[in-house]
Amino acid sequence: MDIAIIAAGVLLVTLLSEVVIRESLALAKRFGWSGAFVGLSILSVGTSLPEIMTQIAGSLTILREPALFETVSGLMLGSNIGSDIFQQNFVLPLVALIGGVTVARRRREEELAGLIAASSLLWLFTLDGLLARWEGAVLAFSYLAYLVLLARAERPSRARQRPHTPWRHVVIALAVLGASFAVMAIATIEVVAAAERLVSRLPVSASFFGIVVLGIATALPELTTAMLSILKGERGISTGVLIGSNITNPLLGLGLGSWLSTYSVPSVVVLYDLPVKIATAALIYVFVFRRLRLNRIEAIALILLYFAYLLARQQFFPADVRGV
Repeated sequence: MDIAIIAAGVLLVTLLSEVVIRESLALAKRFGWSGAFVGLSILSVGTSLPEIMTQIAGSLTILREPALFETVSGLMLGSNIGSDIFQQNFVLPLVALIGGVTVARRRREEELAGLIAASSLLWLFTLDGLLARWEGAVLAFSYLAYLVLLARAERPSRARQRPHTPWRHVVIALAVLGASFAVMAIATIEVVAAAERLVSRLPVSASFFGIVVLGIATALPELTTAMLSILKGERGISTGVLIGSNITNPLLGLGLGSWLSTYSVPSVVVLYDLPVKIATAALIYVFVFRRLRLNRIEAIALILLYFAYLLARQQFFPADVRGV
């Protein structure tokens, strides 16, 4: 039953994420924002809603039941970081193999340097084994500062504006977004509760369950959005949403979650998961720096690194994998 709840909840959240993305994109087009900006900001938040809602739901669980502090913390960090690593090392190169991943030269630092900086800041805060409330606040406000920088760099094009769109359509879109967020929150709370029950019965740790199961499941909206963007010829949106989500998750997702309740950080996250995330982000930066795109060999190398990461985690951190 718990597995069925998780599957149904993830499916519902994914479907609602698509509604959120569609409405957000329509609003963005009305104001003449570029595809890259939409991907890095609005769509990165939209596709990261499962991760964000999971963090909030998990933090509320910690506040209600402090005895679950260690388990839920591991689950929250594992799902968030696992989603990011899956996106960086599997989804992004997969999109590159299918339709190409390109980065505009003027946005190279905003996208790639932001990707490395967000993960590095999170890693710095987790070194003492605790993600405190004040650190969560710094992460969340850092994300707001990042959005301000993006907005200042964005130059709306008159050709992209849709001034004849009635304002009632904007109001309807906002109402649909609000309703979708509310249902997402309810569904995510149920998914987290079912995951907690599963972790208590299975011979795996909370962080490993979060990395492998919840991390991949919550990355489905990014995968779907990136693929749809490629099919529509919107490479800027596809790349922006994947890189933007990897900035949103550690700063806004974990920032809000730890701001609410504080998180205990498993040692494997500090010693292995986050260093891998930072290293692969730096590798993507090196690959994309000159040609502003990923080629086929580089994409395949990143995918192979993802599977090597999972195997090495099981080999060198068996206590975490088995929940010992």
